[in-house]
Amino acid sequence: MNFKKITILLIAQLIMSVSAYAKQACTDYRQLKAEYNISVQQKGHSSTNTQLILWREEKVVAHQYPSTKITEMWQNINQKLIKPIRYFNDYNRAIEYQPGEVVHGKKETDWSYRFQLISSSMLAKMTETKRQGAGCDERVFLTYKTDKSELSIVWMPQIKLVESFKLDNPSRKEHWQLTNLDTKTAKVDEYFKLLYAYKGTDYADIGDDHTDPFLTKMVTLGFVESGASGFYNDKGEALEGHHHH
Repeated sequence: MNFKKITILLIAQLIMSVSAYAKQACTDYRQLKAEYNISVQQKGHSSTNTQLILWREEKVVAHQYPSTKITEMWQNINQKLIKPIRYFNDYNRAIEYQPGEVVHGKKETDWSYRFQLISSSMLAKMTETKRQGAGCDERVFLTYKTDKSELSIVWMPQIKLVESFKLDNPSRKEHWQLTNLDTKTAKVDEYFKLLYAYKGTDYADIGDDHTDPFLTKMVTLGFVESGASGFYNDKGEALEGHHHH
């Protein structure tokens, strides 16, 4: 084999190895920590800013709300059922639901909605306006318009993550912006390990123990209704199309 053929072969192998690395790097993004700043401006009200931290692995995802000290978790059970768990970070306690159980009038059926913050079915309804970058850095700009509102999303398809989300209508302006992305697997593992160490109580057993101050408080507070977890339209409906906030 002459020098020219050897050079061509080496270049081809290098391209293949780089391509394989890029694909693996994107695949590894299934395990990540993504921090979002959420700003909301409602007509007649002062603007608000909150933070959401998305923690995820392949079959478990958690939405941490630092302001309320509550973390919502969903586990993907055999690709069929979704098990919700609510963690109260100040108490090191957890309330567990059965897979497929109705929580506050809502049954979890769409894994992509929790894993990505927006469902794949909603993404399919949106119109692509432009695309930039390549590989893990690829960005797709999407819009969805109705008579009174407009949604704009910057989507990272290779890692299935929203970089930016904007809702604009006459009564409400909402903006979610990714502020930090961390793919250190050890940090993600550590956070989930911390949650799993909390003392758990099955939701069905809450009313049975009248001596537990934590459970008594949760009942008194109406069990702390869910926060704004995921994207919603101007009617307060979750954007996967049929869930309600």
